[in-house]
Amino acid sequence: MVEGKRMRLLGVCLASVVLLSGAFSAEGDAPKADVRMPEINATVEKAIDKACQWLAKNQNKDGGQKSSYSCAATGLSGLAWLAAGSTPHEGPYAKNIMQALEFTLRSTAKNGFISENASYGQSGMYGHGYSTQFLAQAYGMIKSEELAERVKDGLTRAVRLIEGAQNQYGGWNGSPNGALNDDGSGAVAIMQITALRAAESCGIQVRQQVIEKSKKYLLAMTNDAGWYAYNWHARGGGGMGGSIATTGAGMYMLGALNQHTDSKYPKGIKNIMNNIPGKGGDTGFGGWYAYSIFYASLAIYQHGGAEWAQWYPAMSNQLVRSQSADGGWNDSYGGVFVALSVLSLELPYRYLPMFQDGGAGAEGR
Repeated sequence: MVEGKRMRLLGVCLASVVLLSGAFSAEGDAPKADVRMPEINATVEKAIDKACQWLAKNQNKDGGQKSSYSCAATGLSGLAWLAAGSTPHEGPYAKNIMQALEFTLRSTAKNGFISENASYGQSGMYGHGYSTQFLAQAYGMIKSEELAERVKDGLTRAVRLIEGAQNQYGGWNGSPNGALNDDGSGAVAIMQITALRAAESCGIQVRQQVIEKSKKYLLAMTNDAGWYAYNWHARGGGGMGGSIATTGAGMYMLGALNQHTDSKYPKGIKNIMNNIPGKGGDTGFGGWYAYSIFYASLAIYQHGGAEWAQWYPAMSNQLVRSQSADGGWNDSYGGVFVALSVLSLELPYRYLPMFQDGGAGAEGR
Protein backbone atom coordinates (compact mmCIF):
# COMPACT_ATOMS: atom_id res chain seq x y z
CA MET A 1 0.00 0.00 0.00
CA VAL A 2 1.48 3.35 -0.99
CA GLU A 3 1.77 6.14 1.56
CA GLY A 4 -0.94 8.28 -0.01
CA LYS A 5 -3.53 5.51 0.14
CA ARG A 6 -2.49 4.71 3.70
CA MET A 7 -3.01 8.29 4.83
CA ARG A 8 -6.44 8.41 3.20
CA LEU A 9 -7.43 5.28 5.09
CA LEU A 10 -6.09 6.81 8.28
CA GLY A 11 -8.34 9.76 7.66
CA VAL A 12 -11.41 7.55 7.27
CA CYS A 13 -10.74 5.73 10.54
CA LEU A 14 -9.72 8.76 12.56
CA ALA A 15 -12.73 10.70 11.39
CA SER A 16 -14.90 8.25 13.28
CA VAL A 17 -12.67 8.39 16.34
CA VAL A 18 -12.63 12.12 16.93
CA LEU A 19 -15.58 14.09 18.21
CA LEU A 20 -13.89 17.43 18.80
CA SER A 21 -12.16 19.16 15.90
CA GLY A 22 -8.49 19.48 16.65
CA ALA A 23 -8.28 16.51 18.99
CA PHE A 24 -6.00 14.98 16.35
CA SER A 25 -3.78 16.92 13.99
CA ALA A 26 -3.81 16.35 10.23
CA GLU A 27 -0.66 14.28 10.61
CA GLY A 28 -2.40 11.83 12.95
CA ASP A 29 -0.84 12.99 16.21
CA ALA A 30 -2.08 11.61 19.53
CA PRO A 31 -5.03 13.31 21.23
CA LYS A 32 -4.09 16.46 23.09
CA ALA A 33 -3.68 15.83 26.79
CA ASP A 34 -5.82 18.83 27.78
CA VAL A 35 -8.91 17.72 25.81
CA ARG A 36 -11.40 16.87 28.54
CA MET A 37 -15.14 16.33 28.37
CA PRO A 38 -17.25 17.97 31.11
CA GLU A 39 -18.36 14.66 32.65
CA ILE A 40 -14.74 13.78 33.54
CA ASN A 41 -13.62 15.39 36.79
CA ALA A 42 -10.22 15.16 38.44
CA THR A 43 -11.28 12.30 40.72
CA VAL A 44 -12.51 10.18 37.83
CA GLU A 45 -9.43 11.03 35.77
CA LYS A 46 -7.21 9.82 38.59
CA ALA A 47 -9.18 6.57 38.78
CA ILE A 48 -8.73 6.09 35.03
CA ASP A 49 -4.97 6.65 35.28
CA LYS A 50 -4.66 4.19 38.17
CA ALA A 51 -6.64 1.52 36.31
CA CYS A 52 -4.62 1.92 33.11
CA GLN A 53 -1.44 1.58 35.15
CA TRP A 54 -2.83 -1.57 36.80
CA LEU A 55 -3.44 -3.09 33.36
CA ALA A 56 0.09 -2.13 32.27
CA LYS A 57 1.59 -3.86 35.31
CA ASN A 58 -0.57 -6.92 34.61
CA GLN A 59 0.89 -7.27 31.10
CA ASN A 60 3.31 -10.13 30.45
CA LYS A 61 6.50 -9.68 28.46
CA ASP A 62 4.80 -11.37 25.50
CA GLY A 63 2.19 -8.59 25.44
CA GLY A 64 -0.67 -10.64 26.83
CA GLN A 65 -2.39 -10.10 30.14
CA LYS A 66 -1.70 -12.36 33.12
CA SER A 67 -4.99 -14.17 32.78
CA SER A 68 -6.41 -17.60 31.90
CA TYR A 69 -8.53 -15.59 29.46
CA SER A 70 -5.55 -13.74 28.09
CA CYS A 71 -6.99 -12.91 24.65
CA ALA A 72 -10.16 -11.39 26.08
CA ALA A 73 -8.23 -9.53 28.77
CA THR A 74 -5.60 -8.29 26.31
CA GLY A 75 -8.14 -7.07 23.76
CA LEU A 76 -10.04 -5.18 26.44
CA SER A 77 -6.84 -3.75 27.94
CA GLY A 78 -5.77 -2.52 24.52
CA LEU A 79 -9.14 -0.83 24.10
CA ALA A 80 -8.79 0.76 27.55
CA TRP A 81 -5.37 2.25 26.71
CA LEU A 82 -6.66 3.53 23.38
CA ALA A 83 -9.72 4.99 25.07
CA ALA A 84 -7.43 6.86 27.49
CA GLY A 85 -5.86 8.68 24.53
CA SER A 86 -2.74 6.67 23.73
CA THR A 87 -2.07 5.28 20.24
CA PRO A 88 0.27 2.48 19.11
CA HIS A 89 2.96 5.13 18.61
CA GLU A 90 2.33 7.93 21.12
CA GLY A 91 1.16 8.40 24.66
CA PRO A 92 2.06 6.73 27.98
CA TYR A 93 0.68 3.34 26.90
CA ALA A 94 1.99 3.24 23.33
CA LYS A 95 4.44 0.43 24.13
CA ASN A 96 1.72 -1.57 25.91
CA ILE A 97 -0.63 -1.17 22.93
CA MET A 98 2.06 -2.25 20.50
CA GLN A 99 2.90 -5.32 22.56
CA ALA A 100 -0.80 -6.16 22.88
CA LEU A 101 -1.19 -5.91 19.10
CA GLU A 102 1.69 -8.30 18.51
CA PHE A 103 0.28 -10.74 21.08
CA THR A 104 -3.14 -10.60 19.42
CA LEU A 105 -1.69 -11.21 15.96
CA ARG A 106 0.32 -14.19 17.25
CA SER A 107 -2.89 -15.52 18.79
CA THR A 108 -4.72 -15.43 15.45
CA ALA A 109 -5.08 -18.83 13.77
CA LYS A 110 -5.01 -19.30 10.00
CA ASN A 111 -8.81 -19.48 9.94
CA GLY A 112 -8.99 -16.09 11.71
CA PHE A 113 -9.99 -17.33 15.17
CA ILE A 114 -8.28 -15.29 17.89
CA SER A 115 -7.79 -17.30 21.06
CA GLU A 116 -5.09 -18.51 23.42
CA ASN A 117 -2.16 -20.11 21.54
CA ALA A 118 -4.02 -19.50 18.24
CA SER A 119 -6.15 -22.48 19.19
CA TYR A 120 -9.45 -23.13 20.99
CA GLY A 121 -8.60 -21.43 24.27
CA GLN A 122 -10.75 -20.37 27.18
CA SER A 123 -11.62 -16.93 25.81
CA GLY A 124 -13.73 -18.50 23.04
CA MET A 125 -15.85 -16.20 20.92
CA TYR A 126 -15.98 -13.70 23.77
CA GLY A 127 -12.25 -13.14 23.43
CA HIS A 128 -12.44 -13.26 19.65
CA GLY A 129 -14.97 -10.43 19.65
CA TYR A 130 -12.96 -8.21 21.98
CA SER A 131 -9.70 -8.95 20.16
CA THR A 132 -11.25 -8.14 16.79
CA GLN A 133 -12.59 -4.86 18.19
CA PHE A 134 -9.12 -4.01 19.44
CA LEU A 135 -7.51 -4.66 16.04
CA ALA A 136 -10.18 -2.57 14.30
CA GLN A 137 -9.93 0.36 16.69
CA ALA A 138 -6.12 0.42 16.51
CA TYR A 139 -5.80 -0.13 12.77
CA GLY A 140 -6.36 3.45 11.62
CA MET A 141 -3.85 4.80 14.16
CA ILE A 142 -0.92 2.69 12.95
CA LYS A 143 1.84 4.57 11.11
CA SER A 144 4.00 1.58 10.21
CA GLU A 145 3.04 0.21 6.79
CA GLU A 146 4.36 -3.25 7.64
CA LEU A 147 2.38 -3.49 10.89
CA ALA A 148 -0.71 -1.99 9.26
CA GLU A 149 -0.69 -4.70 6.61
CA ARG A 150 -0.35 -7.43 9.21
CA VAL A 151 -3.16 -5.97 11.32
CA LYS A 152 -5.37 -5.63 8.25
CA ASP A 153 -4.72 -9.25 7.32
CA GLY A 154 -5.49 -10.50 10.83
CA LEU A 155 -8.55 -8.27 11.10
CA THR A 156 -9.90 -9.40 7.74
CA ARG A 157 -9.52 -13.06 8.66
CA ALA A 158 -11.15 -12.43 12.05
CA VAL A 159 -14.12 -10.78 10.32
CA ARG A 160 -14.50 -13.69 7.90
CA LEU A 161 -14.57 -16.09 10.83
CA ILE A 162 -17.34 -14.07 12.52
CA GLU A 163 -19.37 -14.04 9.33
CA GLY A 164 -18.99 -17.79 8.88
CA ALA A 165 -19.79 -18.59 12.51
CA GLN A 166 -23.21 -16.90 12.62
CA ASN A 167 -25.82 -19.46 13.71
CA GLN A 168 -29.26 -20.16 12.28
CA TYR A 169 -30.95 -17.64 14.58
CA GLY A 170 -28.67 -14.75 13.64
CA GLY A 171 -26.53 -14.90 16.78
CA TRP A 172 -23.26 -16.60 17.66
CA ASN A 173 -22.20 -19.49 19.85
CA GLY A 174 -19.49 -19.68 22.48
CA SER A 175 -17.20 -21.41 19.96
CA PRO A 176 -16.72 -20.58 16.27
CA ASN A 177 -19.26 -23.15 15.14
CA GLY A 178 -22.47 -21.77 13.69
CA ALA A 179 -24.02 -25.23 13.52
CA LEU A 180 -24.43 -25.44 17.28
CA ASN A 181 -27.83 -24.80 18.83
CA ASP A 182 -27.25 -21.27 20.20
CA ASP A 183 -25.13 -22.62 23.06
CA GLY A 184 -23.63 -19.20 23.62
CA SER A 185 -25.45 -16.16 24.96
CA GLY A 186 -26.92 -13.02 23.54
CA ALA A 187 -23.81 -11.28 24.85
CA VAL A 188 -21.62 -13.19 22.39
CA ALA A 189 -23.66 -11.71 19.57
CA ILE A 190 -23.15 -8.17 20.84
CA MET A 191 -19.38 -8.61 20.82
CA GLN A 192 -19.33 -9.98 17.27
CA ILE A 193 -21.65 -7.31 15.84
CA THR A 194 -19.63 -4.56 17.51
CA ALA A 195 -16.46 -6.03 16.01
CA LEU A 196 -18.01 -6.19 12.53
CA ARG A 197 -19.17 -2.58 12.65
CA ALA A 198 -15.80 -1.37 13.95
CA ALA A 199 -14.00 -3.26 11.20
CA GLU A 200 -16.33 -1.88 8.56
CA SER A 201 -15.66 1.68 9.73
CA CYS A 202 -11.98 1.16 8.87
CA GLY A 203 -12.60 -0.12 5.38
CA ILE A 204 -12.90 -3.87 5.95
CA GLN A 205 -15.70 -5.31 3.82
CA VAL A 206 -18.50 -6.91 5.85
CA ARG A 207 -21.33 -8.96 4.37
CA GLN A 208 -24.48 -6.90 4.93
CA GLN A 209 -26.71 -9.97 5.07
CA VAL A 210 -24.88 -10.92 8.28
CA ILE A 211 -25.70 -7.51 9.80
CA GLU A 212 -29.34 -7.68 8.66
CA LYS A 213 -29.76 -11.17 10.10
CA SER A 214 -28.27 -9.98 13.40
CA LYS A 215 -30.76 -7.09 13.57
CA LYS A 216 -33.64 -9.58 13.39
CA TYR A 217 -31.94 -11.67 16.07
CA LEU A 218 -31.57 -8.70 18.42
CA LEU A 219 -35.22 -7.73 18.08
CA ALA A 220 -36.37 -11.33 18.52
CA MET A 221 -34.20 -11.64 21.63
CA THR A 222 -35.90 -8.59 23.17
CA ASN A 223 -39.40 -9.10 24.54
CA ASP A 224 -42.21 -6.57 24.45
CA ALA A 225 -41.30 -5.37 27.94
CA GLY A 226 -37.82 -4.37 26.77
CA TRP A 227 -35.78 -7.19 28.33
CA TYR A 228 -33.00 -8.81 26.28
CA ALA A 229 -32.68 -12.57 26.86
CA TYR A 230 -29.61 -14.60 27.77
CA ASN A 231 -29.93 -16.80 24.69
CA TRP A 232 -32.48 -17.80 22.06
CA HIS A 233 -34.11 -20.50 24.18
CA ALA A 234 -34.42 -18.23 27.24
CA ARG A 235 -36.60 -15.67 25.50
CA GLY A 236 -39.56 -14.59 27.63
CA GLY A 237 -43.05 -13.40 26.87
CA GLY A 238 -44.48 -10.25 28.40
CA GLY A 239 -42.64 -10.68 31.69
CA MET A 240 -38.99 -10.07 32.49
CA GLY A 241 -37.44 -12.83 30.35
CA GLY A 242 -33.98 -11.27 30.76
CA SER A 243 -31.82 -9.31 33.17
CA ILE A 244 -30.14 -5.94 33.47
CA ALA A 245 -26.85 -7.74 32.74
CA THR A 246 -28.09 -8.74 29.28
CA THR A 247 -30.44 -5.86 28.55
CA GLY A 248 -27.73 -3.20 28.65
CA ALA A 249 -25.85 -5.01 25.89
CA GLY A 250 -29.01 -5.56 23.87
CA MET A 251 -30.14 -1.93 24.01
CA TYR A 252 -26.67 -0.68 23.17
CA MET A 253 -26.62 -2.67 19.97
CA LEU A 254 -30.23 -1.91 19.02
CA GLY A 255 -29.36 1.77 19.20
CA ALA A 256 -26.08 1.28 17.34
CA LEU A 257 -27.87 -0.50 14.50
CA ASN A 258 -30.45 2.27 14.22
CA GLN A 259 -33.29 0.25 15.75
CA HIS A 260 -34.12 2.89 18.37
CA THR A 261 -37.50 3.56 16.74
CA ASP A 262 -38.73 0.08 17.67
CA SER A 263 -41.12 0.19 20.64
CA LYS A 264 -38.94 -2.28 22.58
CA TYR A 265 -36.00 0.12 22.72
CA PRO A 266 -37.40 2.86 25.02
CA LYS A 267 -38.75 0.19 27.35
CA GLY A 268 -35.29 -1.34 27.54
CA ILE A 269 -33.74 2.04 28.33
CA LYS A 270 -36.30 2.51 31.11
CA ASN A 271 -35.42 -0.91 32.52
CA ILE A 272 -31.75 0.09 32.65
CA MET A 273 -32.53 3.44 34.28
CA ASN A 274 -34.41 1.60 37.02
CA ASN A 275 -31.06 0.05 37.95
CA ILE A 276 -28.88 3.14 38.39
CA PRO A 277 -25.59 2.15 40.08
CA GLY A 278 -25.19 2.97 43.75
CA LYS A 279 -28.84 3.80 44.34
CA GLY A 280 -30.04 0.41 45.48
CA GLY A 281 -31.42 -0.66 42.13
CA ASP A 282 -28.30 -2.34 40.74
CA THR A 283 -28.55 -5.62 42.64
CA GLY A 284 -29.61 -7.35 39.42
CA PHE A 285 -26.13 -6.84 37.96
CA GLY A 286 -24.95 -9.90 39.87
CA GLY A 287 -21.44 -11.36 39.78
CA TRP A 288 -20.72 -9.87 36.34
CA TYR A 289 -21.01 -6.36 37.74
CA ALA A 290 -18.26 -4.80 35.60
CA TYR A 291 -19.65 -6.36 32.42
CA SER A 292 -23.19 -5.25 33.26
CA ILE A 293 -22.05 -1.73 34.13
CA PHE A 294 -20.08 -1.39 30.89
CA TYR A 295 -22.86 -2.33 28.50
CA ALA A 296 -25.57 -0.55 30.45
CA SER A 297 -23.38 2.55 30.39
CA LEU A 298 -22.81 2.19 26.64
CA ALA A 299 -26.56 1.94 26.08
CA ILE A 300 -27.38 5.02 28.17
CA TYR A 301 -24.42 6.99 26.80
CA GLN A 302 -25.58 6.35 23.27
CA HIS A 303 -29.17 7.19 24.22
CA GLY A 304 -27.93 10.47 25.69
CA GLY A 305 -30.03 13.28 27.11
CA ALA A 306 -31.19 13.52 30.70
CA GLU A 307 -30.69 9.79 31.21
CA TRP A 308 -26.96 10.03 30.50
CA ALA A 309 -26.64 13.14 32.65
CA GLN A 310 -28.12 11.14 35.53
CA TRP A 311 -26.37 7.85 34.82
CA TYR A 312 -22.72 8.82 34.40
CA PRO A 313 -22.20 10.63 37.74
CA ALA A 314 -23.86 7.77 39.63
CA MET A 315 -21.93 5.10 37.75
CA SER A 316 -18.56 6.85 37.97
CA ASN A 317 -19.00 7.60 41.69
CA GLN A 318 -19.79 3.95 42.34
CA LEU A 319 -16.74 2.72 40.42
CA VAL A 320 -14.41 5.26 42.03
CA ARG A 321 -15.62 4.27 45.51
CA SER A 322 -15.13 0.56 44.83
CA GLN A 323 -11.70 0.85 43.18
CA SER A 324 -8.83 -0.76 45.09
CA ALA A 325 -5.83 1.26 46.19
CA ASP A 326 -3.71 -0.43 43.53
CA GLY A 327 -6.04 0.78 40.77
CA GLY A 328 -7.92 -2.46 40.17
CA TRP A 329 -11.34 -3.82 41.04
CA ASN A 330 -12.50 -7.21 42.24
CA ASP A 331 -11.44 -9.32 39.26
CA SER A 332 -11.20 -13.10 39.04
CA TYR A 333 -10.56 -12.99 35.26
CA GLY A 334 -7.09 -11.45 35.21
CA GLY A 335 -7.92 -7.95 34.02
CA VAL A 336 -11.22 -8.46 32.18
CA PHE A 337 -13.27 -6.72 34.87
CA VAL A 338 -10.66 -4.01 35.45
CA ALA A 339 -10.63 -3.16 31.75
CA LEU A 340 -14.44 -3.14 31.51
CA SER A 341 -14.66 -0.87 34.55
CA VAL A 342 -12.17 1.68 33.27
CA LEU A 343 -13.76 1.61 29.81
CA SER A 344 -17.03 2.63 31.48
CA LEU A 345 -15.29 5.60 33.07
CA GLU A 346 -13.60 6.57 29.77
CA LEU A 347 -16.79 6.86 27.74
CA PRO A 348 -16.91 10.69 27.77
CA TYR A 349 -13.42 10.92 26.23
CA ARG A 350 -14.96 9.63 22.97
CA TYR A 351 -11.63 8.54 21.51
CA LEU A 352 -12.94 5.21 20.18
CA PRO A 353 -15.38 4.77 17.28
CA MET A 354 -17.59 2.61 19.49
CA PHE A 355 -17.79 5.54 21.91
CA GLN A 356 -19.20 7.89 19.29
CA ASP A 357 -22.86 8.81 19.02
CA GLY A 358 -24.42 5.88 17.20
CA GLY A 359 -21.49 3.71 18.24
CA ALA A 360 -20.04 0.48 16.87
CA GLY A 361 -18.92 1.84 13.52
CA ALA A 362 -20.34 3.79 10.61
CA GLU A 363 -24.01 3.92 11.49
CA GLY A 364 -25.64 6.42 13.81
CA ARG A 365 -28.68 8.50 14.36
